[in-house]
Amino acid sequence: MNIGNVELESNIVLAPMAGITDLPVRLLAKGGGAGLVYTEMVSAKGLICGGDKTKRLLASKAKERPVAAQIFGGDAYCIGEAAKIVESFGADIVDINLGCPVRKIAKSGAGAKLLADEKLVSKILEAAVKSVKIPVTIKIRTGLLPGQNIAPEIINVAYNCGVKMAAVHARPASNGHSGAPDTPAFAAACANAKIPVFANGGIVDEKTAKLFFDVPNCSGFMIGRGAIGNYSIFNRIKSFFETGKISAAPSLKERLGWLKNHADLSARHYGEKKGLTVMRKVFHYYVKDLKNAAKLRDSFNKLTSYKDFEILCQNIESGC
Repeated sequence: MNIGNVELESNIVLAPMAGITDLPVRLLAKGGGAGLVYTEMVSAKGLICGGDKTKRLLASKAKERPVAAQIFGGDAYCIGEAAKIVESFGADIVDINLGCPVRKIAKSGAGAKLLADEKLVSKILEAAVKSVKIPVTIKIRTGLLPGQNIAPEIINVAYNCGVKMAAVHARPASNGHSGAPDTPAFAAACANAKIPVFANGGIVDEKTAKLFFDVPNCSGFMIGRGAIGNYSIFNRIKSFFETGKISAAPSLKERLGWLKNHADLSARHYGEKKGLTVMRKVFHYYVKDLKNAAKLRDSFNKLTSYKDFEILCQNIESGC
C-alpha cells in the first residue's frame, strides 16, 4: 500500500515510542518485516532550537527506509518549522503526535491534549502539510477519557488538511497502555474515513491483530511494545493474514539472538558503555517470562563492559 507517494512493502508497521525506537530497534524491526518504522517522538521546539541531542534522534540509515519521524508540539509555527527540519534530514514521512498521554507533554499543550481543540489541530496540521513535500500523518487516541471518541472528527479534520494517514491508539489517553483496546471506537473511526486508518494498541500477537483485522476499512496495523524483543511479529502476523495459521512463538534462542544483535547495533551507534546503558529501557522485554527475570534485569543494569554482557548471555543460555 501507499501513504501519499511512499510505498510500503507491508501495512504492518513499528510504532513510534519515546526512548525506545532508536536506530538499533528500528533496524531490528525492519529485519523482522516491518513495512515502516518510526523514530522516537521528537520535540518540535527542540529541533528548532538546534539541539544536537534532539537532532541525533533523526539519524537514519538507508536500509531502514521508509522511515517516519514523529514530532510533537502545541504551536502551528513550531510544527511547520520542525517538519521542514525533519524533511531535510531525509525522513520519508513526518508524523504529528496527537496522542501522547504523558503529563509533561500534555502540560505543554501537545500530545493528547490537542484532541480537545479541533481548531488548533487544524492549524497545526495545515502548517505541517504546507511546509513539506513529504507525506504528513498523525497518531491519535480515541479520546481523552473512557467513553469519549473524538477520533472520527479528528480524522476528518486531518483529511481536510491534506494528511495522508491516521494511526489510532484504541484506548483513551487516561488509560495509558492499560486495559483492552476499544475496538468499537476504532471501528467508528474507520467507518467514514477518507484516508487510511491504522490500528494501534494492545497488538502483541496474531489473535490481538485479528481483532482489528476484522474491522471494516482498517488499513494497517501499528505495533509498539509487542514488537520489542519479538521482532518477527511483523512477518508472523503477515503470514497469519495470508494463511490463517498461527506461527510458533519465538524460542529463547531466537530472542537471545535478537538481544545480542541489539547490543552490537547499540554499541556501534552509541559506543560500548552508553550502548549498554541505553538498552536498560528495553532489556526486560527479552527476559520477561523467564523465572529469574528480575535477577537478570538487575545484573544487566550493573554491566560495565561488553564482555560482562557476553557472560550474562551465557548464563541465560545455561539457565542460571
